[in-house]
Amino acid sequence: MATAATNAALLGLSLAQRAEVIKLARLCHVEDASLAWLGKLEAPLIRALREQATAAMFDADRKRFHNMATASRLLPIPILVLIIEKVIGPLICARVCGLVPASRAIEIAEKLKLPFLVDACIELDPRSAQELIAGFPKHLIVAIARELAHRGEYVTMGRFIDLIALDAIRPVVDAITDDARLLHIAFFAESTERLGDIIERIAPARLSAIVSHAATGSSELWGEALALISGVDVALQQKLAAITGALPESALDNIVRNTQAIGRWDVLLPIVARMEPPLQKRVINLPVIQDDAIFADIVRAVFRLPDIRPVILLLTQLEAGARGKLDAVARQIGLSLPDPALLLPLIGDR
Repeated sequence: MATAATNAALLGLSLAQRAEVIKLARLCHVEDASLAWLGKLEAPLIRALREQATAAMFDADRKRFHNMATASRLLPIPILVLIIEKVIGPLICARVCGLVPASRAIEIAEKLKLPFLVDACIELDPRSAQELIAGFPKHLIVAIARELAHRGEYVTMGRFIDLIALDAIRPVVDAITDDARLLHIAFFAESTERLGDIIERIAPARLSAIVSHAATGSSELWGEALALISGVDVALQQKLAAITGALPESALDNIVRNTQAIGRWDVLLPIVARMEPPLQKRVINLPVIQDDAIFADIVRAVFRLPDIRPVILLLTQLEAGARGKLDAVARQIGLSLPDPALLLPLIGDR
């Protein structure tokens, strides 16, 4: 059973680490917080462990499942559907369907009851389901996605984002009307490149609504939004940063408080640095930011960045009084920010 300490340890992981730990916990059918100790590893190592566990779990008894798949070809589909629903069950069905020709598996899937089909999708091996998922008709993808979202199966949906056809993205997004659910799904996406393709296909008004929902929501939801924004390519990151920077001040105040709560200034500051100068100036000079504790965490975050130059340039947008206070706080914690004038020639127009 997870304790308060293990839950706190899970929240203390980086956004990427937490996503990987939760995915592995779901695969192993254990509580998320029980694997928080894996936070000693970097996210790519946790992902490699998850992939190895996936292979070990799904490849067990593969020969037996292959024999079942071969035998299933001898039965008419109506009889096979009846046996699958009444005898085999969703777990075995999921193991076998990846070994059946995709065209036949899709024909069977269209005749299964939706709750059963969704149960089977949760158990699917994504490695063997690529052709199957890519070939699903659009109406079936939308129905499955809606039901998975209703059940809160965001990890499952994140696993299959890479596999569904791009022309099904817009209908799926439209079918999931809860913006928070879309953010949860995006947080567990396997590929940030594919995630970018999906975001580009979301209507501008809906995308603005999703960003606004994240900005005005809980610290956990904002953390997932930060993972999304920081994970996409530069052009899309600039687009999302611009939407964020133009939000009402009350929403920006909530972003500041939530970023402070989850300790992720090292993620937010580079995003703000992607904004146009007027939006940078607006955000960095918010009154709520000018707090000693927040300034101290901002300074510490600067020194955790792999490239501090864009953020140092961002900090030049601070008004004189606020900049003086930031430098004073930095001295109090034993740090000293570089002189922006010395870095400007290196930064150029960044």
